[in-house]
Amino acid sequence: MMMPMTDTIRLAVTPTDVGDFQVEVYVNDVEMTAEGAGLGMDPFDVLIPVNRLATEGTVPIARCTCGNYGCGVTDVAITREDGRVHWEWLVEKPMDRIVSFAAEQYDAELARMTADHAWETPERTAGRLIKTGVDRERLRSQGVELGWVSNDHRDPERLLIHFTLGGRAAYLHIPWSGRRPDEVAREACATMASHPREWPAAYTLW
Repeated sequence: MMMPMTDTIRLAVTPTDVGDFQVEVYVNDVEMTAEGAGLGMDPFDVLIPVNRLATEGTVPIARCTCGNYGCGVTDVAITREDGRVHWEWLVEKPMDRIVSFAAEQYDAELARMTADHAWETPERTAGRLIKTGVDRERLRSQGVELGWVSNDHRDPERLLIHFTLGGRAAYLHIPWSGRRPDEVAREACATMASHPREWPAAYTLW
């Protein structure tokens, strides 16, 4: 019986032309996201706070070159079987066949990428530490859903943490004040460890 082809995977995070970052996916040394919807997903949508590629299920892998996942979509349906990891391409497919990786090589590459923070800017480091440091389940039990973390475009000296509470959009702002990303992240996580009514949050009008 002929064994199915074994593919290789390599991941990289690179800056985009739309002002964020993308996770590039190389299968057999060919970059797939450009062949699919056009642009890789932001690392915060795939790798952080948990690496979604490590689980079975459907995961977004590429978005439109405008930066929007929706007007351009490439997903993968991930399954594991007998020491192999299979990807089935969905929607805008970069190739016409399922790809199969040796689980050992696949998991090693995911671990390498998860540990690689060389691409991060200070705000991205703070965002990662916040997203991995807060108790998301406790926040959900209080009706809080954590959203994006980014510098305020109006004032780059403060970090904005977007969240929703009771259906209302809101944000926390944490000043940089010359501090390191880990110091800013610690302040943010300490604030969010208290009850939401104690947070110095600003609410949007919609």
